[in-house]
Amino acid sequence: MREIIFGTTNKAKIDQINGALQGTDIVVIGIPDGTPKLEIVEDGKTAQENAHKKAVAYSKLLGQTVFAMDNALYFDGLSEDKQPGMKVRRFRNESRSGDTEMLAFYSDLIKNLGDEVDGHWEFGICLAQPNGSCKKMTIISPRKFVSTGSSNIVEGYPLESIQKDPVTDKIVSDMTTDEQTLFWQREIGEKLQKFMLESLN
Repeated sequence: MREIIFGTTNKAKIDQINGALQGTDIVVIGIPDGTPKLEIVEDGKTAQENAHKKAVAYSKLLGQTVFAMDNALYFDGLSEDKQPGMKVRRFRNESRSGDTEMLAFYSDLIKNLGDEVDGHWEFGICLAQPNGSCKKMTIISPRKFVSTGSSNIVEGYPLESIQKDPVTDKIVSDMTTDEQTLFWQREIGEKLQKFMLESLN
């Protein structure tokens, strides 16, 4: 197996990407213990730009190949100036919100949009090498969002409790591990696997 460093400490994100990569010889691992914390200003105009900043910074620091991902969120029927976009956790100001506050905010927002609304995630992805070269891509992944979802809250990924798989209509946080793996493989796996295999060969 080939281990690639994922520029995050978020276990839910690591599990998500490993689910999407299942079937390949690639696994992602979090930032190694003892790595100095980098203060990366995520001021890119797109999720891909922020992923690029994180991947390049950690790759230079560690002297290794690093994978990074950033997310942007969009709801149908919400005006452009009110879209979460790049500020999924910074919806009130520039400080990051915790899981509880984040879930309450989006539950109220979705309730005001009619209790259920379609939307999508934009996954910005970058794979950086220590020499500064990198490969980038963006994946769009549709969802249904509900104001009242599951009580099963995933630490680090709280919105999984109020989003449904458009195909099975299941709340993501209520899926079994096998169901989540199939979900992530379908939503981002095919494109991500192709990207990773081509970028690493």
